[in-house]
Amino acid sequence: MNSIPLVLERLAELAMIVGVAPLNKLPGCWEYQVDERWAFAFNGHPEPKESKLAPAPVLAFTVYVQFNGWPAGVIDPTGGVFAAGDAANEDAFIDAIDEAIARLKGTPS
Repeated sequence: MNSIPLVLERLAELAMIVGVAPLNKLPGCWEYQVDERWAFAFNGHPEPKESKLAPAPVLAFTVYVQFNGWPAGVIDPTGGVFAAGDAANEDAFIDAIDEAIARLKGTPS
């Protein structure tokens, strides 16, 4: 059995803290600027949705990720693809999400 990617778990926690969960109740994608480098559009719907961030509709239950305004990854419940650079990679994105969660909770990261 496949597990949900760690990045989706972290994004779900962030959505709850920000107060946008459940994502399927939003009219479209949840777009969020994590920090000065990372942004994403998370489609919580069973059909593709447009996003100001993505160059094409974001597929169902998929996250489109940007790093410094450039495409960095596409993640869905079965996995996805992600940049593998020194600064832009899945681990760095998860770290940025964790830092955002800590900031919003008022706890040190």
